Amino acid sequence: MLLSSEYEYAVSKNLAEKFRKLQELQNTDKSSKTEIDFLKMEIESLESLYDNYNYGMNYFRRAQGGRDGLREVHEKL
Repeated sequence: MLLSSEYEYAVSKNLAEKFRKLQELQNTDKSSKTEIDFLKMEIESLESLYDNYNYGMNYFRRAQGGRDGLREVHEKL
């Protein structure tokens, strides 16, 4: 998967770490249900952040003239 921004990279990296930790907790008898549930909630939140970012960026990228307006602002700076 090609990640086009630092944001996508950071969220993807955090998701991978959370999934790895969840697998470890699920394979350990000492882990508590509360800890596992909290980790699942964190994963859901990160997935939502990633999806919302991509939905927003896809809308922006497809908007007619969306990038053209940015180029004009950038050239003025």
